[in-house]
Amino acid sequence: MKPRIHYGRLSAAEPQQKAFLTTEAQRTRRNSTESFLEFFSQWTPCLRGEKLMLKFAFGGHVLCVLLVMSLISSAIGTDAAQHARLTLISEYADLKPGENWIGLRFQIDPGWHIYWMNPGDSGEPPRASWHLPSGFQAGELQFPTPTRIHDHSLIDYGYENGAVLLSKLTVPPNASGSIDLSADVRWLVCREVCIPGRGSVVLKLPLSGSNAPSSDAGLMRAAESQLARDLPRGVVLSGRSTGDQFVLQVASKTRQFGVVKDFFPLDPGQLENTAIPKIKMVKDMVEITVKRSEQLSQPIQSLRGILMVDGKAYRASFPISSAAHSGSRASSQ
Repeated sequence: MKPRIHYGRLSAAEPQQKAFLTTEAQRTRRNSTESFLEFFSQWTPCLRGEKLMLKFAFGGHVLCVLLVMSLISSAIGTDAAQHARLTLISEYADLKPGENWIGLRFQIDPGWHIYWMNPGDSGEPPRASWHLPSGFQAGELQFPTPTRIHDHSLIDYGYENGAVLLSKLTVPPNASGSIDLSADVRWLVCREVCIPGRGSVVLKLPLSGSNAPSSDAGLMRAAESQLARDLPRGVVLSGRSTGDQFVLQVASKTRQFGVVKDFFPLDPGQLENTAIPKIKMVKDMVEITVKRSEQLSQPIQSLRGILMVDGKAYRASFPISSAAHSGSRASSQ
């Protein structure tokens, strides 16, 4: 197994620090915005200066080591070295009062990837801080369906080659003229080496409401089609905990629901990502068996995720009961 390396530079203006070694659990997660920003605040001073930080995911632990920058100085610097390029795009060539789709487009070099909202065994999802005119609001980033990315002995959830992360922009009714939209974005792009990236993007759009498609309309609509939707009516979900596994059941009152193909966990640290879900038909329902994460020490009331059915993504929340008290069900009305 090759080690995964995370790197960045320390400021030359700061006092010289001694090389250090720290350990932490390999799959520790930082899921809130605050903890993510705390994570990146450790990397922020690593984007300038003379030293290099290497972060090894190896043997069940993460090892952080400071090395002299001259060893691999060519690995860091320009936007191209970050292996992901970012632009702000819109579905339409102008804005209208009300809701408008905008998106952060990542163009990713072959062999590299960025992360879904649940990154899997390593990584962090992109985060955006919006700068908008008064009265404008940008919704939370919405992530298209991810893929499983096999990285040596790890499984990540994310995107290769490219991705568009969407946000619904709300325009106030009295807005007029041309509008500048901008965002500061932070992300992690990985191969064997993981690079913390950061950038600012700007998009200027007029307010006319002509509904003329932009040059990026195709990309936007493709990303919209990959967003998870609500389950159709008549689908009943249930689940139970059995030892080191969860058994999830999907029952549908109509055969038009389709064939369940996969399940992606939404909350980090609940499932063993390297154990691919096992799916089979049991009488008139689908049964999905997934492995409990070794990190999960407490019982859970529900298991949330994305249910893949014939190429469509559905939001699913399975109520979880113990094997001795099975019977909890959630249904879409």
